Amino acid sequence: MITDCFAQPIYSSNFDSSLLEFKYRTHKQWESNTTTSFKNFNKITQKSHNILVSELSKYTKQVISKEHQINLFEIWANEYMEKEFQEPHTHPRSHFSFTIINKCPKGSGRLKFYNPYEQLEYAHEDIFFKYLNFTLAPPQEENTIIIWPSYMKHMVTPGNNKTKRITYSGNFHIIV
Repeated sequence: MITDCFAQPIYSSNFDSSLLEFKYRTHKQWESNTTTSFKNFNKITQKSHNILVSELSKYTKQVISKEHQINLFEIWANEYMEKEFQEPHTHPRSHFSFTIINKCPKGSGRLKFYNPYEQLEYAHEDIFFKYLNFTLAPPQEENTIIIWPSYMKHMVTPGNNKTKRITYSGNFHIIV
């Protein structure tokens, strides 16, 4: 199902993350010191790659009118414990990005998107306008996939989970 988020097509669906045979090695990275396998060892099987591309195409077939192929060029894991987060960022040099929520214990942080128009310096604090939202966090539970245009700024909020929240994220290009 696609939700119209700030006039941006964000896809959210059930996805059985146990179908992915994914091996990775983590390290600490970014300003937030998040535990991640980004730009480290990440390996999925060809079967898992095909399953994931098939799921990604459910989204792209709805938002791209031309015949196309998907080039899934990177995937990584993030692991979050209590108070860990991911600072606001985008995914440059890709068309679309995704996150698969593998483990989501109670109290976990949430993937949150920023309205692309927030930088326009609209004086929104002066008024109350119930349709003008500057952030949105789609529903998130284990075995959920969320796909969005890579230019959308997003973050993961700090959580109070006592066990690991594990996500698989990645980027892909469209080839027409």
